[in-house]
Amino acid sequence: MFRQMSRTSGSGCYYLNSMSPESQEMYLRFDQTTRRSPYRMSRILARHQLLIKIQQEIEAKEACDWLRAAGFPQYAQLYEDSQFPIDIVAVKKDHDFLDKDLVEPLFRRLNTLNKCASMKLDVNFQRKKRQGFS
Repeated sequence: MFRQMSRTSGSGCYYLNSMSPESQEMYLRFDQTTRRSPYRMSRILARHQLLIKIQQEIEAKEACDWLRAAGFPQYAQLYEDSQFPIDIVAVKKDHDFLDKDLVEPLFRRLNTLNKCASMKLDVNFQRKKRQGFS
């Protein structure tokens, strides 16, 4: 009843090629095990991607709140102004006088914001790429 999709990225399926590798793997895994309809699968994947986006937004908000409370509001402001990702090595040089106990959480929060910013860039790039095909 349902056609089996190949695992190759060059399968010619625009929908499958427009997904992230993680979503492609999830799609192929679900498709083989439960044989859900393509419409149902697209709804499951959309919900999954929405949950990931919400989780990243929560992590970014918490990281910005921590940065402000710890005395680094400039980084929270840079993130809100879409100036991320930033170079962590330059931040290390700027704050080499700080204790290791404070520097490690700072870098962890900045890496979280870098990851969230790069995800936003990837999403925007995919949208522009899809609009180019329309």
